[in-house]
Amino acid sequence: MPTIHCYFLGTSQFTKDDQPLKLTKTKGIALLVYLAVERTTQTREQVMTLLWPDSLPQAARKNLRNTLWDIGKTFDEEVVEVDGDTLRLAESVWVDLRPFEDTPLTADSANIERLEEAVALYRAPLADGLSVLDAPDFELWLTTQQQRVGRHYLRLLDILIAAHRKTANWQGVITFAEQALAYDNLQEPMHQALMEAQAHLGERAKAVRQYDMLRAILEQELGVPPLPETESLRSAILNGHIQANPQSIATNSQRPTRKVAPTGSPFVGREAEQAALDEALQMATAGQARIVLLTGELGIGKSRLWQQWSATLPDSLTTLETRCLDNTQSLPFAPLTRLFSHSVCIQHFSQPNAPISPIWLAELTRLLPEIKELRPDLPEPSDLPPTEERGRLLEAFIQILRSLNGQTTILFIDDLHWADQATLDWLVYLLDRLRNESLLVVATYRVADAPAQLVHTVANWKREGQVHHLPLERLTLTEATQLINALGGNPALVEQLYTKSAGNPYFLIELNRAGPEDTPSALADLIRARFDRLSGATQQVLQAAAILEAEFDFETLRRTSGRGEEETLNALDDLLEAIVLTEVRGVYEFSHPLVAVVMREGLSAARRQFLHRRAGEALEAAHSTNVPAVAGQIAAHYAAANMPAPAARYAKMAGDHAMSLVAFTEAAMFYRQAYSLDPAPTRQMDLAEALSLTPGALDEARDTLQQALNVFEAENDKPNIVKACLMQAFSYLPSGEGDKIIAWVERALPHLESIADPAAEARAHFFLGAGGFRIGRSMSEAEAQFAEALRLAVEHDLSETAMNSWFELGNLNLQRGDFAKAREAFQQSLVLAQTKQNIYQEAICHNNLAYATLLAGDIEQARAHIEKGLDFAETHSLMLPRQYLYSTRGEIALAEEKLDEAEQWFLQAITEAEKFDNMVHAANVRANLALVARARGELDEALTLLDDVHHVVAGVTNPHLQTQVDLWLAELYAQRGEPDAAVQALTRAEEHLTSSPRRGLQAWAKRVRRLVQQTTTP
Repeated sequence: MPTIHCYFLGTSQFTKDDQPLKLTKTKGIALLVYLAVERTTQTREQVMTLLWPDSLPQAARKNLRNTLWDIGKTFDEEVVEVDGDTLRLAESVWVDLRPFEDTPLTADSANIERLEEAVALYRAPLADGLSVLDAPDFELWLTTQQQRVGRHYLRLLDILIAAHRKTANWQGVITFAEQALAYDNLQEPMHQALMEAQAHLGERAKAVRQYDMLRAILEQELGVPPLPETESLRSAILNGHIQANPQSIATNSQRPTRKVAPTGSPFVGREAEQAALDEALQMATAGQARIVLLTGELGIGKSRLWQQWSATLPDSLTTLETRCLDNTQSLPFAPLTRLFSHSVCIQHFSQPNAPISPIWLAELTRLLPEIKELRPDLPEPSDLPPTEERGRLLEAFIQILRSLNGQTTILFIDDLHWADQATLDWLVYLLDRLRNESLLVVATYRVADAPAQLVHTVANWKREGQVHHLPLERLTLTEATQLINALGGNPALVEQLYTKSAGNPYFLIELNRAGPEDTPSALADLIRARFDRLSGATQQVLQAAAILEAEFDFETLRRTSGRGEEETLNALDDLLEAIVLTEVRGVYEFSHPLVAVVMREGLSAARRQFLHRRAGEALEAAHSTNVPAVAGQIAAHYAAANMPAPAARYAKMAGDHAMSLVAFTEAAMFYRQAYSLDPAPTRQMDLAEALSLTPGALDEARDTLQQALNVFEAENDKPNIVKACLMQAFSYLPSGEGDKIIAWVERALPHLESIADPAAEARAHFFLGAGGFRIGRSMSEAEAQFAEALRLAVEHDLSETAMNSWFELGNLNLQRGDFAKAREAFQQSLVLAQTKQNIYQEAICHNNLAYATLLAGDIEQARAHIEKGLDFAETHSLMLPRQYLYSTRGEIALAEEKLDEAEQWFLQAITEAEKFDNMVHAANVRANLALVARARGELDEALTLLDDVHHVVAGVTNPHLQTQVDLWLAELYAQRGEPDAAVQALTRAEEHLTSSPRRGLQAWAKRVRRLVQQTTTP
């Protein structure tokens, strides 16, 4: 049987029966690399998504078939086994990765030869030189795998060097140390091993030159001198005798164990603040949600107060703690992700019997993909309108809190001044949603650093009476004396230290720690003096920690610092013992944020840039399975490293991630960053989309789109001209400004004719129909546009456009008075919604089917449709459709003359509409309330309601609703015996209906005309 060999440890090479083969297509090589590395069976869908992300499904399938054919033709054998919808590399194919990765990682003599054979397989990075620019996810995957394989290579070399050093095989040490340095020349222990081996072999000059080379590399790359251990080794070599290298080389791939960090500082004073917290807790326990804000300057003891007070809380209370970080304040929901991503929390609410609905868990997988690993049975998050998606995500976090067992829930959020907008929005939602439940929120922030949105939010809480503000004052002299005594300080120095610290507890503690001989007047100088007492390696690790601030794990810190495991571990132990860092569940952070600030400010610009680059690379490697979640941090590091290209790429990824979390403010910020780093007009389109969904930013979105469009037109970039124009048209759809919708589509049409883009063409026809329909143009013309959109949608499998076109045709036929056609169209839209599993559209279709059936006079069937819609919305926890479902249910009750029931449904509908700022629909429902009042004979109340509605709808483009309101007013004025007012209202309605095909409204206007004539006839 022919023998096929695949060599991927370097440039990809292939042989068959020892004869070289040439696979020319990049995607073919990429596919083989992917299957070889992953080893397990892969689905076609996974491969197509990875290698052809921008292709339509049909095109991607064709590309994959062609690639498989090309591979088969090259090898003249089945190298890739295809079984239905799955692919795998044939077992008969030999791949260099397998012996390289499967060799046991032991240093026993029997395994040394296998280790050396494995190392010899590594020629260069995995699939070196392979680039698939149109498959960014594959590029990211390959980079991650190259780093992983490279780490394994270094690990093998580590083991071999240790084994040869143990047996005094110094030539072996040189061989493998040189290979390690060829891979990463910043590994100082490898330089030490090389120097030691050269000295043992009598090559002292080479050893000293190796030291000089190391010193030059460290100065150029890191801006630091060699470690003292290296200096000692150099001295020993120069003096003619060799000392044992005190730096052992770690060979354990797991993070070594470490010492436990010491406990915190004493606590004095704050009795009044603790009493206020007790009072707030009593109110929360009684069912009144409260928020307590602890404010004060840096070092005043806000977090320490919380720690002291919360330590005594009974176990019956559920206490949750999180914090906002300076370097994550642009990441949506970062504090909540941090809070609920701990394994204990994930395990709790991911159990099959957890008291939380799968609907909410599915929503949380957007932020916490770990849940999906524990609950693979969960459905995918639903594709919903942005407003609905945002509401569901906010509610999902509420449901988590409710699923926790405890009489009262206490949520602590530290450093709220660094909260992202999405988290602030959730806090507002939380305190409103659980207003009458047992909830206490305690938050700290610095007033001087509070952004405008936090100041505004706090002001609203104060107006609503939910907040208790506790500003923390500096310590009195008496309290300072108590603190110094508790710390074991010198009582004679209390007044001196108190004066220097001005009563700031943190400064006071640091001054006491420094001692009387070292008491600089500035806190920053005091902290720098502490740094000077640390070893060189520890300072380098601390510099990396300051760049990563505020939270980081061991591996990320090690990678950023460029130090080995033992070096990093020893430095961590020193920093924990010095209370510079603290550790919680394997995550490290600074004991006080000022420490990180002082360290960062002391770094040179070149050093900061270098460490930021390494931090970006470390985060890439640490989060390779979920890079989008930390893309914003990676972008910030690369931007600070003066690497605009990767910074822009990750900023774009962070913006996309924020969009998936409907965090539009954060998305816009990242897209702005991407554009500033790489000012391409396509990035402005991303920004415009985010701005168009951000409250109050629609005009800026349109201006941004216009700027991009100007560039596209100057470059005659027809596809993007069309895209930008259609985006502009879409922005006017919610407000019903049909003339502007049409104008933007018409601007796109000349360019659309010269490009093959059926999806854009279908959308253009849809917008033309929707625009004309909304401003009362010919219904036949609008119908023709929808029909053409449908034709293209069916021909090119554009199910969303087809679904929306059927729905608009239903609305058009409703206004035309053809209720049978309307029901047929809504039914078609419903079927497509069910096929696409678009639960929002499904609920809306049930609503409109009920409304069309009601207008057709079939009340029983209308009630059946609306009950189905209400049940569906409840089952799927949909919020946005309820405003429409409730109002239609009210109209059915009104038709049945159940006035009280109708009123209750209408009031609920208004409440829901106002939640989503849908003032037009709220006005429409108030018009129905006026009909209830009229039916009761409460004509004054009815007139007041209709007058208010008339003023609201006069300012919008909705001729159908405006006509309805005028006809209701005409009827009411006639009923009240006010013929002149009735004639005025009727005349306005008839003007709207001039040449209108709205047969239902035409017939209604004729009935009202007869009624008005009867009231004016003597």
